[in-house]
This record gives sequence, structure tokens and C-alpha cells, in this order.
Amino acid sequence: MLKSLYIKNFILIEEAFLEFTKGFNILCGETGAGKSIIIKALDGVLGAKISKEILLNKEKPALIEAVFEINNEEIIISREISSQSKFRLNGILSNLEEIKQKREHLVDIHSQHQTYAYMSPKNHITLLDDYISKKNPEFKEILKTYKETYLEFKEIEKKLNYLKENLASNQKEIEFLSFQLKELNDAEIKTNEEEEIKNELDILVNAQELKEKTYGAYWALYGDNENIVEGISKIKYEISNCASLDKNLLQSQETLFDALENLKDCANYLKDYSSNLDFDPQRLDELNERLSLIQKLKRKYGENLEEERENISKKLENLTGNDNNIEAIEENYNTLLNSLDMLSNKLNEYRDKNAKELSKAIVYQLKNLQLNEAEFEISIKKTSKGENGSDNVEFLISTNKNQQMAPLSKIASGGEISRVMLAMKTIFANIDKVSTVVFDEIDTGISGITSTAVSNSLIELSKETQIICISHQPIICAKADNFIWISKTHNENTNIKIEILNKEERLRALAQLASGQINNETVEFAKTLIK
Repeated sequence: MLKSLYIKNFILIEEAFLEFTKGFNILCGETGAGKSIIIKALDGVLGAKISKEILLNKEKPALIEAVFEINNEEIIISREISSQSKFRLNGILSNLEEIKQKREHLVDIHSQHQTYAYMSPKNHITLLDDYISKKNPEFKEILKTYKETYLEFKEIEKKLNYLKENLASNQKEIEFLSFQLKELNDAEIKTNEEEEIKNELDILVNAQELKEKTYGAYWALYGDNENIVEGISKIKYEISNCASLDKNLLQSQETLFDALENLKDCANYLKDYSSNLDFDPQRLDELNERLSLIQKLKRKYGENLEEERENISKKLENLTGNDNNIEAIEENYNTLLNSLDMLSNKLNEYRDKNAKELSKAIVYQLKNLQLNEAEFEISIKKTSKGENGSDNVEFLISTNKNQQMAPLSKIASGGEISRVMLAMKTIFANIDKVSTVVFDEIDTGISGITSTAVSNSLIELSKETQIICISHQPIICAKADNFIWISKTHNENTNIKIEILNKEERLRALAQLASGQINNETVEFAKTLIK
């Protein structure tokens, strides 16, 4: 249960401290006094979105602190609001996600906004599923598995549709890339081949000149009677003789020996080169043709033909891989589709069974709330698969005898809407095991004997769950275990004043609510309400 709520610098509240009791707590006061601000603060400390515009004094942060008692254990949740929010759980910094997880077991706030959500058919399947999940953990697991499978299925479906839609254009690209790859593979161009061909062409084009000059060089080195080798040989002989007389010439002797041997090798190579060098017109044509092919491919694909060949190969592999995978993806698609069919059928079985049970429970509660002719039905119709299965769920109601069942959203009376919401909240509170339920003006549009029925329902619910209720109905307020009066004060600034009323103060407050004035007659009437 909620033990206390501390609020500081929040909207019109400069500073306030509220204490709550077990059972039935009423927040009461004149219209516009600021009762909903209390609920907004409680909602905010439990993680609801709050703008920094709520700051009463823009120079200071707002602070909200709620103290709960669960199973004799105290839980303190606080929120400081300035340019950003800071949450604390039992004094330790916390985060929004952790606070929201705690909230699920602490407080359920039913506001006018939630009433509209309950009225909308798109939320009815979620309400029914919440009801079933609380009672059947197996259903909760099936629903979780279905949702995960559905997300995977939609991704596969998207991928498969994309591949099929692009299959025709992919095929054209595959054919084009295949042609390009074949062209490059057939060419069998080697690394540095163009440079090697150009070098060979230079040799062939200048073959005659190279032949003459290399042979001339050979002849000068080793062929003529007065050749260079012969001359150096004589010099070597003379120096060798001198070296026998002076060892300082040994190095020169060795140098001449090496030079002589090198010149002989060079002369022999030049002779062979000149003898083997012939002009080959056929080879010249072959090289020119090969060079022309390489240059043509480079103009087409770029300077690095090997790199481009690898790029084309990878692109082709990706495309053909996707095409080959269509069959595997379709198989996965069908497997997931079968799983969804099986899971959605199981969900439907649970929903059909529990929808009847929930409908009966709501009808029972409505009759307790003076809707004696009410009938309630949860309509479940098969539809296309969605994120929650293949069921279309809608709440239908008839509040008068011989009246046809109609969508809950078509109910005209505000009082009927309030009672339907209270009936549903009573049922959900009993299975949720939430410690505190807050009703923000659940008594809208009701009066007289209906107010008595609503107050009795709230009292009954408060035996199991702490109830905090905003109300203007004297009949309902009179039944409260804890009566909190909210009023505005107008001094230099407008502020909210919060008081917990004693027995005498309650009588005066009820008298004011009942007739707008306090006198002996209205106070006596208030006493009858309390009795």
C-alpha cells in the first residue's frame, strides 16, 4: 500500500505531505482545487513522462517521494525534476526501467485517459490477454513465442518479397556480369604482361640494329686480331711478371684477371645474342594483337584488371547466392507460417474460453453497480495474422432490456461508462494483486442509488486492495476510511492546501459537497450519509 506522498515545487504545490491508510482513501474538494495534481505527482514519481514546465519555482527542482509498504517491507521511490529527472529507489540512484518494473506491482492508476483506452476496440485484445496471462502463465509464454515468431516471419516475408520483386532485374545483371567475367577470364591476362609485351615489341622492331651492334661489340672485344681481350691479356701477363718482383701489384693483377674473364663472358653472350636474334613478323603480329586486347580491356574495366575481375566475381556470387537462397528462404517462410498457424490456434482456444469467463464476471459486477439488465460479451472473430495472433477482439454491451449488443465504444451514458470501467478494474485488480488502485473520478455521470452501488463496490474492493479515489459524490466520500480535502489558497500566489480531515471536519466537508453550504440541515444530512 501507499503510505505517504511528499510533493515539493510541483505545479501549484509549494510543499505538501499526504498520509494514506489501508482501505478506502478519498481525495475530495471543489472542482478545480487541484486533486488531479496529486495523482499526476504519484504517476510521475512512478515513471510517467513529466515536463520541466511543472516547476512552480523555475529556479528550483521539484521533488516527489512516495513511500510504500509491501509485505512489511518499506519501499521509497523518489524523483527529482529539473532539466532532467533523477530517480532513486530506497535512496540509491535508479533508472526509469527499474522504476516502471516496480510500478507494475505497486500502483494501478485509472485515469480518464485510460477510460478512453479501454473504450477503443484496438486495445480490447490486450485487455483480454492481460486477464488470461495473469491466470495462465502458459498462455503468456505462447503469446510471447507467437510475437517473436511473427517478427521473424515479417522480416523473412520482407526479404522474400524483395528478392522476388528484383528477380527479373537481378537476372539481367547476372547475365551481364557473367559476360564480363567470361571476357576477363578468357583473356587470361597475367601480372605485368602489358609491360613485358612492350619490351618484347621494342626488341623485335629494332632487331636488325640490335643484331649488328651486339655482333660489332663482340668482334671488338674478342673477334679481331687486335681485340680488347687480347690487349688486356698482354697487359695482365706483364703485370703478373711485375707482381713477382713487387707484391704491391698483386691487387692490380687480380683486378686484371677478373676483368679479362668478365670481358670474355660478355663477348660470348653478345655473340650468342646476335646469332639468335631474328626478326619474326608473325610474333610481331601476335604481340600487337595481344597488346591491343589488353589496352581495350583496360579502357573498358580500368587499369587494374585483376582487381576488377575479383569485384565482378563477388557481385555475381552475391546475386547468384541470393537467387539460390530463394528456395531456402521460402522453406523458412513456410515453416514460420505453419508455426504461426499452430500458435494462433492455441491463442484462440485460450481466448474463447476465457472471454466467456471474463464476460460473466463483468456482468456480475455490473449488476452490483445497478445495471441490472446489462449483458456483456467479448466478440472474437478470425482475421488475418497480426502481432497478437489472428483474432479480432471487441467488447460488446447492452445495458437495457431487449437492446441489441453494441460495441463498448458506442455507449452513450457517462454513468454507464464509469460503471463498466469500475467493473473491469475490480476484476483486474483482484487478479493483478496490485497493492494500490487509484481512480480519477470513476463516479462521473452517476448519482443517487447508483452512487451508493459504486461506493459499496469500492468499499468491497478496498478490503483486498488499497483504494485512492478522487470524487465529488458525497455518498461515495462518506464511506472513506481516510478523507483528504484539497483546496486552493490565494495569497501572493495561488497554491494548493491539503488537509486530512477529522470526524467533525468531514461532516462540514460533506455538507458543503452536498449543497454548497454548511448549516445545521446540511450537517445533519452529512451525518445520515456517514451512518
